[in-house]
Amino acid sequence: MKKLLVLPHRVCESTCYVNGLEDVLSWKGADYSDFLLSVVGGMAGFTYLRFKRADPPCMVYWGANPKYLMKDLAGIIGFKEKVVEGRSFEFMFSHLKSLIDSGQPVMAGALDMYYLHYYPELYMKQHVPIHYVLVVGYDDEEQTVLVHDCSHREVQKIPYDEFEKSLNVNVPGMSKKNTIRTFALPEKLPSEFEVAKKGFAFKAERFLNPPVKLFGIPAMRKLAKEIYDWDDKKCFEHMATYATAPPLLPTSFENSHRMRWWQAEVLNALGKKYKVKDWVDASMFFRESGTKIMRLCEAALRQDKETISKMLLEIAEIEERGYKLLK
Repeated sequence: MKKLLVLPHRVCESTCYVNGLEDVLSWKGADYSDFLLSVVGGMAGFTYLRFKRADPPCMVYWGANPKYLMKDLAGIIGFKEKVVEGRSFEFMFSHLKSLIDSGQPVMAGALDMYYLHYYPELYMKQHVPIHYVLVVGYDDEEQTVLVHDCSHREVQKIPYDEFEKSLNVNVPGMSKKNTIRTFALPEKLPSEFEVAKKGFAFKAERFLNPPVKLFGIPAMRKLAKEIYDWDDKKCFEHMATYATAPPLLPTSFENSHRMRWWQAEVLNALGKKYKVKDWVDASMFFRESGTKIMRLCEAALRQDKETISKMLLEIAEIEERGYKLLK
């Protein structure tokens, strides 16, 4: 049995969280700027987690947790998502194939990029369990799933056995093994301006006044105090890794602004397009905070706690000013 769904595909690196959703939205007629959904969904974010039994026990994410990202985007755009997670691979894969047979593309992940052969710099070399693809087909004869990947224009083929291994990912607080999701879209999709206006305001509120102090500005200030208690090198490496796109331990830091520069570009471009001065003004703050995050990553790899604490407080103040313009 073989099935392939033909969808438009947007190539936009480091947007794997939302790339599949963007393809589905485009398939149904929506057209949003690059990085807009990533930004309003929570990328260029901040999360500080502590789990005593985790490795490492302290984790800092400068992006977004996909669980919250999709829920936030659902509220902004009006779609509904259905998630299957934590089940056996056999159950999940049978369900995935039935969805494809019914004409419904399926987002899969988190996946470990260690098993994705079309990333030769990582394949069988380095575990990166934080990737997502859109499954658009399968081929039982070739024993491959057919996927859209944010960094590749052509449909990619993943052997069934490596697809199974790649989905065996359990990241505390982020993703369970064998997770897939589908999207049911509203009859009328919002315009780009409607998504931007609602999304920027929603993100600003969540960043300034998050439901718990694990996120946003409060989390930055919390970590600025607690960083002096850190004694695990892996925690510092995690902080720098997940500020970098793609999430790899950096040897240089030009990509360690964790989407702040991209957020600045989106705000500046749409602010000028729709004549919203506050968006243009806010963009300058996020350009500045992105530069400081790069310097913070350098300090993290030195385990320079004092500099990290100072930089976190500076970043919090800068981004607080930026988000107040978006409320």
